[in-house]
Amino acid sequence: MKKLFLFIALVFFVFSTNAQDNSDNNSDNGFRVGLNLGIPMGDASDYSSFAGNIDVDYDWSVSNGIDIGLTSGLTYYFGKDNFDDFKYMPIAGSVDFEITEDLEAGGDIGYAISLESGGTGDFLYRFQLRYAASDDVDISARFNSVSGDGSTLSFLSLGVGYSF
Repeated sequence: MKKLFLFIALVFFVFSTNAQDNSDNNSDNGFRVGLNLGIPMGDASDYSSFAGNIDVDYDWSVSNGIDIGLTSGLTYYFGKDNFDDFKYMPIAGSVDFEITEDLEAGGDIGYAISLESGGTGDFLYRFQLRYAASDDVDISARFNSVSGDGSTLSFLSLGVGYSF
């Protein structure tokens, strides 16, 4: 697990260095850090009362109004009624489409690695709407879901992000 974290940190460092080198070309490439808080839905609502995640994204502008990227972070479900808290680390690819100058829609598809003892991983998907409150700050609404082993862990969230 330590090697995986080190690899992810190295990838983000390399992309950060590249983004700084290309800062003169007016591209939309760059990092974004977000905090999202929400309510569990479906199977997850039986075990958790609240959920949240911290995401780190890197996006590349591939054409006018379309960005692709990588995302990772930490998602945490707070247990309820004698259930333990549980968490996972998403690793996903993303695509975002500009609807208007201040609004975009997108989604992520990838893998959620369980951070619990003996945990494995499962299929991850997310859908989101993101509103640009300023050049650097956005507000998002998201549906997050991890499916596998006959159950689905989902939550609906609101969040804020900062791009740099």
